[in-house]
Amino acid sequence: MKPAHPQVQTLETINMPLWGEVTHLKIATPEYTQLTWVQVWQAFTAVYPDRWAIELYPPVTDLVNEARVYHLWMLPEAWRPPQGMNLAQKYRG
Repeated sequence: MKPAHPQVQTLETINMPLWGEVTHLKIATPEYTQLTWVQVWQAFTAVYPDRWAIELYPPVTDLVNEARVYHLWMLPEAWRPPQGMNLAQKYRG
């Protein structure tokens, strides 16, 4: 089996009043193979090593699950998680 080579595609940047500019990213392989969480994270950090992104989990009625595509929302460059949500700071001191 060939190893997966995920690609990161920038779809759009939108202005969120409370956060600033948020960039919608699509991560997938050309063959749309299933990726692990680590593979998605590695693809993201290979392109944006110093940025934070979130993945949203919708309610059942809003689920779109027609292809093995992973959507991330990259937060503004200066964005940092609220205290207690950055596990590296929490556990590494």
